[in-house]
Parts: sequence; structure tokens; C-alpha cells
Amino acid sequence: MRILLFGGFLGSGKTTTILQVAKYLTTTRQETVAIVENEIGAAGVDDKLFSDSGLQVKRLFGGCVCCQITSDLISAMDEIHATIKPDWLMIEMTGLAYPSKTAKMIKKYSRVYSAFKTVTIVDRGRWSELVAMLKPLVIGQVEGSDLIVLNKADLAGDDTQKIERDLREIDANLKVVITSAAKELPVTILEEVVCCE
Repeated sequence: MRILLFGGFLGSGKTTTILQVAKYLTTTRQETVAIVENEIGAAGVDDKLFSDSGLQVKRLFGGCVCCQITSDLISAMDEIHATIKPDWLMIEMTGLAYPSKTAKMIKKYSRVYSAFKTVTIVDRGRWSELVAMLKPLVIGQVEGSDLIVLNKADLAGDDTQKIERDLREIDANLKVVITSAAKELPVTILEEVVCCE
């Protein structure tokens, strides 16, 4: 089971991106996908979108998997691996989570994956605003990512080159791709997301 861990601030386009990646994997590559959705509140917003798309969804509520419900996530992964046996498990983090913390925890405690990748979705249109208001969170979401998807390239916002410079200041080794998940993602972007070792 290969794992894609998706992070990014609220409204960055995680769900839209995950749906397109899942569709690509299930239709083009004929592989199976399961999704773990982490929500802070008592009810999921996106799980209906996932379920309506024919995807298996496991919801974790009441806290952030990176700091409060670690054992629930590991248990959910074990259960999915044992019962569903998907080719891919996608984990959608809450928009307030630090993906690198969850990645470290999974790598330390889970033995059910064969490959792992952290993908952080960055909202081009709100980059400066988010950095100004929530800089530690934004930096924490970007640090340690295997891939940054600079999303909403079709919207007005900061200059893309400026954002790329900002991202490289956070982590000089970040791999960045630029796209708009509101449109159909190009195969090159989809392949970059699922290139998982």
C-alpha cells in the first residue's frame, strides 16, 4: 500500500486535488484507492464528495491527527490495509495540521506501507495574506514536504516566482509544480503527485 499524505491550509484545494488524483489512479491506472479524511469538527464536509465518487472513506473526527489522534490514524491504516487492501491510501489532513509531524509519526509507527509521499497544496491567491497572518503554520505545513502543488495559478494573487522564492527560503530542496486544480490536472502533474518511492 502506497501512501499519499495531503496537507495545506483550509481552502487551498486539497479535496479537489485528491479527487482528481484518485480518479486518475482508478480509471487510467486501474488501481484501488482508499481515503482517510481528518476533520476537526464532529462531521465531515468532504466525505460525501469522496463517497459520491465511489471511493472508500474512513473519517477521523475530533482532533488533528498530527497532535491528538495519532493512535486512531495508525489503527485506521492497519484496518484499511487488512480489510480493503488498496493500492493507494490517501490521507487528507485538516487545514490546520503540520504534515511533516504526521509523516514522521507514520514512518515511526506504521509497517503497512511500501512507499510514502507528503504533498502540500499551497494557495497562490492567498499566499501573502496567509504568511502575514499565520506564518508559523504556513511554514510548518510546507517544511518537510516531498512535493508542493502551487495551486490556483489561474487566480489573481502573488507573483508565482515570488512565491517560489519564498518557498525555497523555507526549504531549498522543495520540489514545486504549478497548476490549477479547478481545471483538469495535466497528466504530467498527476504523475508527479503519484511518483512515490
